[in-house]
Order: sequence, then C-alpha cells, then structure tokens
Amino acid sequence: MVHMKLIKDKNFYKMLFAICIPIALQNVITQATSIADTLMLGAADSSGALLSASSLANNPFFILSLVCFGLASGSAILSAQYWGKNDLPAIRTIISMVVKLGAAIGLIFGLIVIIFPEQVMRIFSNNEIFINAGAQYLKIIGFAYAFFAFGNTLLCALRGVEIVKISVVVNLSGLVTNIFLNWVLIFGNLGAPAMGIKGAAVATLIARLVEFTVTVVYVFGIDKKLGLRLRHLLRFNKLLAHDLVKYSTPVVINEVMWSLAISMQAVILGHIEYSSGDPVASNTIAAMIYQLASVVIFGVANAAAVVVGKAIGEKQEQQALERAHTLKLMSLLLGVLTFGIILLLRPLILGLYDLPEQTIALTHDMIFVTAVTSIFVSIASVSIVGILRGAGDTRFCLIIELVLLWGVAIPAALIAVYFRLPVPLVLALMKSDELLKAVVCLIRLHGKKWLNSVTRDKLNIAQ
Repeated sequence: MVHMKLIKDKNFYKMLFAICIPIALQNVITQATSIADTLMLGAADSSGALLSASSLANNPFFILSLVCFGLASGSAILSAQYWGKNDLPAIRTIISMVVKLGAAIGLIFGLIVIIFPEQVMRIFSNNEIFINAGAQYLKIIGFAYAFFAFGNTLLCALRGVEIVKISVVVNLSGLVTNIFLNWVLIFGNLGAPAMGIKGAAVATLIARLVEFTVTVVYVFGIDKKLGLRLRHLLRFNKLLAHDLVKYSTPVVINEVMWSLAISMQAVILGHIEYSSGDPVASNTIAAMIYQLASVVIFGVANAAAVVVGKAIGEKQEQQALERAHTLKLMSLLLGVLTFGIILLLRPLILGLYDLPEQTIALTHDMIFVTAVTSIFVSIASVSIVGILRGAGDTRFCLIIELVLLWGVAIPAALIAVYFRLPVPLVLALMKSDELLKAVVCLIRLHGKKWLNSVTRDKLNIAQ
C-alpha cells in the first residue's frame, strides 16, 4: 500500500482545470443541444412519441460517438505521454492515424442506418410508431456520421496535448445552428414546412456540418501549438500503429461494450409493457439531467488522463502517484455534489415537459435512482477514463467493465424485467456495476501496478 499526500500546488489545479473547464463547457453545450431537441419535439407532439422515437434512433449515433471517443482516448494515452517528452512529430502521426480510422468507421455506420433504417429501429423497439418515425430520422442523420466521426475524433484526440478551448467554439456553433434550425424546421417557422422529426434530423445534420467545418479550419489552418496540417494525414508509422492498436483496442472495446450495454438498457426499457408510464421517455429525461449535472465529472476524468499521462511521460512517477491520489478524493466530492445538483434540478426540468401524469411520476423516481448512482459513477469514471487510462492500464479497465457490466448489471436487469419488478428498480440494477467498479478501482489504485510508460525512444519521425 502506497501512502500519498494531497497535492496543494496551485499550478497542478490550474493545469487540471485549464483542461477540465473547456471539456465541461463542451459537455454543457452538447447537453443543451439535447435538451433543445427533446423540448421542441415534446412540444410538437404531447404524446411523447417523437421524443421516444428520436431517443431510440440516436442509439447508433451514441455507439458511434463512443467508438470515436474510445479511439481518441486510446490515442490520447500515447499523446499525453509523448507530450511529456515534447515529441511533436510522434503526436502528429498518432492523431493523423486515428482520425482516418474514425472517419472510416463513421462512414460505415452512416451507410448502415441510411440503407437499413427500419431494421436498425427494430433492434431498439417493437413499437411501430417509434420505428416509423425513427426510420425517417435515421435516413437523414446518417449523412452526418462520417463528418462527425472525423471532427469529433480529432477534437478528443487533441485533449492529450491540452488543446481543448476550440471544442467549446465548435460545439457552441453547432448548438446555435441546431436550435435555430429546429425552431424553423420542426414547427415550420419563417415560411418553412413543418417537418416534425424530419426537421430535427435536418437541423442536426446541418449543425454537424458546421461543427466539422469549424474544426477543420482551426486545426489544420490556424493552430500553432501542435502544427497539424493536412499533409500529416498521409503519415503512418508501424511502431506507433502497433502501440496505438495495443493501447487503443482495449479502450475501444471498452467503450463499444459500454455503449452496447447502454443500448441494451434502451432495448430493455423499450420492451417493458407493464409500466403505467413510458420508461423510454422517463429514462431519456433522467439521463439528460444526469449528463447535464455531471459535466464537471467527465471534464475532470478527461483532464486526469492528461495530467497523469504527462507526469509519466516526464518520468515523474511520484508526481503521477500523488496526482492520482488527489484525483480520487476529488471524484468522491464531485459525486456527492452531482447527487445534490440532480435532486435540485429534478422539479425544474420536469416542469418543462408536457407529458402524461404517469410518465412524469415514473421520471421523478428514475431521476432519484440516477442521482444516487452518480456518486459511484464519479469515482469509477475519474479512475477508469482518467487515471488508469492515462497510465496505460487499459486492459484492466476493459476486464472490469466486461465482467461487472455484462456479467452482473445487464443480467440483473433482465431478471428484474422478467419478474415485472418496478421500473426504477430495474434501472437501479442496470447501474449496479458502477458501485462495483468504484470499489474495484479504488483497490487497484493502491500500489503501482497500474503505472505504465507507453512511449518509445528514437522514432526518427520527420517534422
């Protein structure tokens, strides 16, 4: 057992929050976009059908976004440590390789949802109204997938070298575009036709194209810190590709399996027929409140990967250990704060929705379950997404995710539905892995087994 002290150096916190705050703001903007979509679709259809359909139809995009995040996080493990060594050519090569792969995966996802929209929707629901409306949404939004995958993978990868402020500008431009076009196209304002869920899809597509454009112009034409240029997209290095596969693959599998589990949870909720309220709509609102309240948690988690990885790259092992210890304590505090914020937001958010009384009552209870879970999510996320990944301990992260999520939480939820247990209890069992992951991660972080140097010397890559 290694005894560590809490870091009191102001420079550490300045560095941490210089990365954390822009990421948190980016997540706030992303959630504001989601809130705008749900509010406008809810206003366009008081039955909640369009809200549920768009929520289910966004599951493929959710999976894609986590694949991109996994790729970028894997590359950021390497980039952060090479950043500690100030090896810019290696970082440019790593990022160039990963964004090309992300764009290719986005193209594949897009083709699938465009060509087979009804089949994709049937994975998530057996409700024909949801399927038909969701298919209309997918046929349009699928064209955004490749552009999103390239731009988002690039932005996430740049976090490893502390380039984060541009993400706020990118997402803000998307938010403004999306809200305005939602207002125009969903309701038929300014002389446009009232397109309903199709209007929401068109608005989101255009917003993604705007985000892509801003990202490409800034990163390849303006940024001086990393100096990444379009010609660097042609780069490939066997040794770095090997390392990228080695450290990224567990992260990508982790994110994919986690996203599939979240989608499986949507499938489970979408097939519950004994509930008096709509479990899909309730879960959508509960998840949205959680994501809005927990933006700082995931900002700290992403920043943690950079500050821990950078210390390892600088060969400062003791510093890495002390940073990890400090971040563990921060994660507990953030979890408790998030719990309180969610409960404070609950009546305010519920008051914005015009949904059936039974659905509102169900949502009230599901939000409470989500609030309690957030304490453990904070500890697990800062540990897994941040400290352990930043230290290259990606295989351990993958193992506990697979075992606890797919071996415990999902089966428990299925059993609960089989016995027709109350939906809030089903949700609690779905999230039971978070408590277990928090405990296991805290045990793992006692000692030094999680510390790994993932960089190479003498790569001889051209500037």
